[in-house]
Amino acid sequence: MILPYYRAPGMLRIQLSNFGSYPSYVQEQFRLIIVDDGSSEAAADVIAESDSPPPLRLYRIKKDIPWNRGGARNLGAHVAETQWLLHLDIDHVLPPAQAIALVDMRVNPGCWYRFERFRVGAADETRRKDACDPAATFARIKPHGDSYLCPRRLYWKVGGYDEDYSGCLGGGSPFLAQLEAASEPQVLPVALHVYTRSVCPDASVSTLDRDTSEYSRRRKQKTFLRNTKARNPLRFEWEQQI
Repeated sequence: MILPYYRAPGMLRIQLSNFGSYPSYVQEQFRLIIVDDGSSEAAADVIAESDSPPPLRLYRIKKDIPWNRGGARNLGAHVAETQWLLHLDIDHVLPPAQAIALVDMRVNPGCWYRFERFRVGAADETRRKDACDPAATFARIKPHGDSYLCPRRLYWKVGGYDEDYSGCLGGGSPFLAQLEAASEPQVLPVALHVYTRSVCPDASVSTLDRDTSEYSRRRKQKTFLRNTKARNPLRFEWEQQI
């Protein structure tokens, strides 16, 4: 389970508590990897506050590169030693009952998988596009591209996330398009709970620039140059902290 972290201490506390509530035999089937994306509110400080954090490994990117989630995910995939990679956004929580169901489920190593999702809390500015009542505090929403279960082999066959897009919002789309071209995704009957700011104020960081124009410019240029394959992952200094 790979969790990129950036200025979301409240959501990290929820994730740690949630993972710690898994039955021990379920915890043993996961390896919890947290990647601190150069956050000014360090993940290490949040973990240190916990009386009994679950077994985990923590890595930190030394420089705060804007919108470097792709790089953080590449680092998580690089250090992972398991056949399968479970990538989750920090506000996407896999509840205990759903984790048990996932462990008991048979999955095809030639496929990758998305999840059913339920929004927890009323809509905020990042969730107004959900096709459900904005005021509903628990509602089904469509699967999300950036939370998925994928064979590690397939992840790197595609090349991982393209770090040419680091610094702007939208850089995950080319990777996901190439992943879909390599293998059509399936949707698992396992549900993630997606937290909104009405439940946890840092479920998504409100001060980040969400303009996608720079991403569109870079993608257009890379397509024109036929430079669409991700190359040279991990273009930053990083360290293991736990």
